[in-house]
Amino acid sequence: MLPNTFRNIFRMIPAAVAFGLTLSGCSSLVYDDLPECPAQLNVKFQFNYTLDRGEAFAEQVHSVNVWAFDKAGNFVWSGEASGEGLKDPGFMLETPLGEGTYDFIAWCGLDGNEDFSLATYTPASMQDLEMKLNTIEKDGKNESSSHFKSLFHGMKFGVNHTINPYAPSITTVTIPLIKDTNDIAVMLVNQDGMALDADDFTVTFTYADSWLAWNNAVEAQCPAVTYTPWSALYGETTRSRAEGDPELPVRSSLLYEMSVSRLIVGGDAYLDIVRNTDGNRIIHLPLIDLFVYAKGNRFEEYTDQEYLDRRSDYSALFILDNELNWYVAAGIYINGWAVVPPQSGGMY
Repeated sequence: MLPNTFRNIFRMIPAAVAFGLTLSGCSSLVYDDLPECPAQLNVKFQFNYTLDRGEAFAEQVHSVNVWAFDKAGNFVWSGEASGEGLKDPGFMLETPLGEGTYDFIAWCGLDGNEDFSLATYTPASMQDLEMKLNTIEKDGKNESSSHFKSLFHGMKFGVNHTINPYAPSITTVTIPLIKDTNDIAVMLVNQDGMALDADDFTVTFTYADSWLAWNNAVEAQCPAVTYTPWSALYGETTRSRAEGDPELPVRSSLLYEMSVSRLIVGGDAYLDIVRNTDGNRIIHLPLIDLFVYAKGNRFEEYTDQEYLDRRSDYSALFILDNELNWYVAAGIYINGWAVVPPQSGGMY
């Protein structure tokens, strides 16, 4: 039998150990020299809003700008980064924000981007974060013939950052991005062997989408933009034939490429092609409607607007007859698929 004194000592050991463990934490009410528990609010970005849903942030996004607003809507912090560091899978921005609830707005792709201008980098509220397409005024129209660098928008609301003084408090918010820039390729194909010249036609896409609001909506009162090609290429292909058949003419084509801002379902947007030899407009089509029409059943899981936002490259191919008119009976090839559009007074 142990003396009572030793038995009491052994009874006290577990309690002393437990008490010591509480003192070894990252915060204490007893010892002022112990380190505080780490508390951090970090911001990450994600870009998989594409048709294949693959993560493409590191590949496509080369700069980020983000702004934080408190629960009352006041601007409280902004961060930015660019360059090779964004390709690191662990890339994130650290913020100095304390405990609270925050909303975040992001515009990404601004570094070195001369095609778009942000209204301000020091907003009083999130509504100040408007984006404007830079255009050139020509003959009373706002024109753009630039090959756009990619522009992305993202937002995340109601992020709650709570700090526990007795344990690490690490909050990481991931902001999903939407790509706002699109490339449209328009091809004219002449099957009778007649050579085509890029100067024979004027190709334009007219749409009022030059101002984007803080929430990525197209501003209702923004002016229309006349988009013109940044590239026009001539090409020829030899048509295949069976042995012994008469020689078939070479198929000539023209490829026009344009960059445009965000596309919105129902937008009043028209593709116009004018034959310059006589000034006749041979094609006048509501192109956004046709892009949505060509979605078909392949992407029925997406709403029309989600489809437009997930897709950033489009093509439209037209067959010309020997008088350089659109051969309407051949329809249109939208994104490689043959489409016979519904007839309406708004297209020809």
